[in-house]
Amino acid sequence: MALNHFIAHKITRIDPAQSTTIDLRNASWTSDGKVDELFRDMKTSFIKRAGKEYGRFSDDRAAHPLASWLQEFLDAKLGFDSFSKKLVQQLKSELDKTGEPLEALVAVAHETLENGDLLHIFIVQHNRGIYIDGDLDIAESLHLDTAGIRLAAKVNIADWRDDDPFRHGNAVCLLRWRGEKDLSEVFENSIGFAEKIDVTAETEAFLEVVHDYTKDLPAEVSNQTKAQVVEYCLQKESEGKLVVIEELSTNLQDTPPLNTEQPYTPPPKFSRFIAEKKPKVKPELIPDKQQMKNFLRISGRNESMSMSFASTCLGDSIVYDPETESLVIKNIPKSLKSRLKKHITGF
Repeated sequence: MALNHFIAHKITRIDPAQSTTIDLRNASWTSDGKVDELFRDMKTSFIKRAGKEYGRFSDDRAAHPLASWLQEFLDAKLGFDSFSKKLVQQLKSELDKTGEPLEALVAVAHETLENGDLLHIFIVQHNRGIYIDGDLDIAESLHLDTAGIRLAAKVNIADWRDDDPFRHGNAVCLLRWRGEKDLSEVFENSIGFAEKIDVTAETEAFLEVVHDYTKDLPAEVSNQTKAQVVEYCLQKESEGKLVVIEELSTNLQDTPPLNTEQPYTPPPKFSRFIAEKKPKVKPELIPDKQQMKNFLRISGRNESMSMSFASTCLGDSIVYDPETESLVIKNIPKSLKSRLKKHITGF
């Protein structure tokens, strides 16, 4: 990883009746241990946050000029520091259209990885704290809440410049501020985020393909394959990376076959199965974490009951009768059995 540029500016609007003020830093920080650590903390926080959205830049460059400025920066027609200042000024312009207050720092970074360049934008705030100083007096301090990134965006520059519609269409990743709809829209408009991808629906469609791929395999092989797919996808999700179907296929292919009681014919390579049976499936996937977890576990709740069990239990230790909408549960966990007995007998 090479952190090429990293800078922050301050944006403040305490009184909704007043216009937003910005304090601009003149030049990027010189890379050192503290700067690199701060960037890593912000980047890691962004990767770990759930609910990120994927899309692309708006085609309306007049209303949403960030993409044009980014192109100028990449073409060496605009310096990075000037680019970052324009970004904050655009955010100020969008914020002034609303009555929303905000006091935060806008951190902008450009890094180069092995597979391409990334642009990062983080909206981060200070937390106030109390400490006892060297004279044993109580004093107040500030520290950056890097673990609580409020708003953020990541632009995969290689994907943005790619002619492939899938890559180009999800080149921008956006993190909204939970519970702050208006501020999230301000940030979205300042970035020019458009055409959000339905990650949940795409993951659901992908898992249907996995089901079709494994349904005729012996139960233990089917379960192992599903678990391996989920584990691989969740690992990529935790790294903030796409799931490349061809790479997933190779990962499945490299797994030694299980020794089963009955011989079976191994399925074709997963990518070949998709090409032959499901040609409309995209070559890459942005996995939805919750959908992936739900694929291996069945859960649900109402006002008086909450249940969760491994999907492998269904048809074995747990039997569902759709006509009576009832479950028959065998092999009850010992702790639950003990509590049931105590509840029934009263001791």
